[in-house]
Amino acid sequence: MRKYYTILALLMISTTGFAQSQVLQNYVREGVENNLTLQQHDFDVKKSQERLAQAKALFLPQVSFDASYTRAGGGRTIDFPVGDLLNPVYRALNQMSGTEQFPAIENVNTQLLPNDFHDTRVRLVQPLFNSDIYYASKAQERMVSVEEARKQTFVNELKYDIQSAYYNHLSALEAVKIFEQSASVLQELVRVNKSLVANDKATYDVVYTSEAELSKLRSQIIDARKNVRVSRSYFNFLLNRELEAEIEIDESVKEDRFVLNVTDQLSADAFANRQELEQINRAIDANQYLVKLNRNNAYLPNMNLVVDAGYQGFGYSFDSNQDYWLAQVSLSWNLFKGGAKKSKIKESEYELERLNSQYEQLRDQIQLQVINAYNEYLAATENVEAARSGELSAQKSFHIIDKKYRESQVILVEYLDAQNKYRNAQLNRSIAEYNALAKAAELRKVIGNK
Repeated sequence: MRKYYTILALLMISTTGFAQSQVLQNYVREGVENNLTLQQHDFDVKKSQERLAQAKALFLPQVSFDASYTRAGGGRTIDFPVGDLLNPVYRALNQMSGTEQFPAIENVNTQLLPNDFHDTRVRLVQPLFNSDIYYASKAQERMVSVEEARKQTFVNELKYDIQSAYYNHLSALEAVKIFEQSASVLQELVRVNKSLVANDKATYDVVYTSEAELSKLRSQIIDARKNVRVSRSYFNFLLNRELEAEIEIDESVKEDRFVLNVTDQLSADAFANRQELEQINRAIDANQYLVKLNRNNAYLPNMNLVVDAGYQGFGYSFDSNQDYWLAQVSLSWNLFKGGAKKSKIKESEYELERLNSQYEQLRDQIQLQVINAYNEYLAATENVEAARSGELSAQKSFHIIDKKYRESQVILVEYLDAQNKYRNAQLNRSIAEYNALAKAAELRKVIGNK
């Protein structure tokens, strides 16, 4: 109990931290830089940034150039009896003056469709009041943050995968080394047994038994080497490298230490660091702006300034007789859409409530993950100490049995049993050490440590 309270006190006054192998850090950095899925997340962020630029562009004036030329014939006409009205007057004037200064004119018959008519202009449209543009741009700003948080979530997961794969590869390599060392011991056993048989101190069955044990061990070595190749391929896959590329081995990785704090502080760290929470937070912010957008769209008008400048007239010419300018302020107010506007507001409010509920659920899940990962790591570290102690005991026992066997004080079965126990203890210690490192990596992932 005293030991338990000492450990608990150290945990309570410590701070969360981690000293990681430089080799592994370099591999993690390489994996983050080269990962193809992460590059796709980069594209999503860039696309979201471009959508934000498009939303902000709506605040600026839009300038367009429009040109039209019309040819027409037939259709409705306007009849104006200008000849019938003026010709009698002109005849009277000619008689009074004794001249022909006032010739007769024809009645006018003009078609309504303009013929040989052009309108060439530059149009400027400047929004003066438009709540849709403002709130849409604000919502899109938050959506950029959502994509960035989604990217960081993947980065956190990728770092954990790379670290775990590296530990798995080192564990597979150490397993091969342990099996090969055990094979060397069995080869020496075969030699000793042959010597005992030659000196008539044992029968040949001990040679056969030791050779069979050595053959079985060699089969295990083949399987262990296969695991090394598989773990190497997976690690290189995560780094987007050639699958058979060599991996630098850092033996000091076992010296990495993860200093813990109590679970309440770890949970607080996770709430502050986890990008999944940031992702939902930004989505909530964006949806709040969408709610405001829909509400203002239902009750507020839009106002624009429109300015036209150009040339308009019959015949395609550009002179002072055809140039013009026109400025107008337009107001658009959608007063009724059959209840669709209120329904749109409700829809966005329900989405906001859903996101808030999702946020609370995620906080609970993260807290549970922290507690589980914390206890898993503590159990793994305790297993390391137990496994090291077990290995030391098995080693001492095997050395005693080995000495006795050479002196013909124990039988072969006891020797092989001690040797198998020692080998299994070595494997258990190796697995426990790398499992503790993997649990530390999982805990760092859960609390969102970069």
